[in-house]
Amino acid sequence: MDKQKKHEVKMTPKRIKFMQTYNDYDDSQTLKELLFANQLQLEKLDKLEKIRSNTSVLVWWLIVIPLVLGILIFLFGLGRL
Repeated sequence: MDKQKKHEVKMTPKRIKFMQTYNDYDDSQTLKELLFANQLQLEKLDKLEKIRSNTSVLVWWLIVIPLVLGILIFLFGLGRL
């Protein structure tokens, strides 16, 4: 009896909807659905990587480079006055 309770799965509304949607699929259809979901995840990760890369470029051009140039100008330019 304890073993049977361990393997029981709580039927949440999302699980019920999932079971209704995919219960009649054969193995081939299920694998195609998995491949499609995986492809969507990869596309989302690619977009996030592009956003991260663009953010990094913006930080360098708008914050780091002007800050370093400002320090250099102050030390070597205005410091001589």
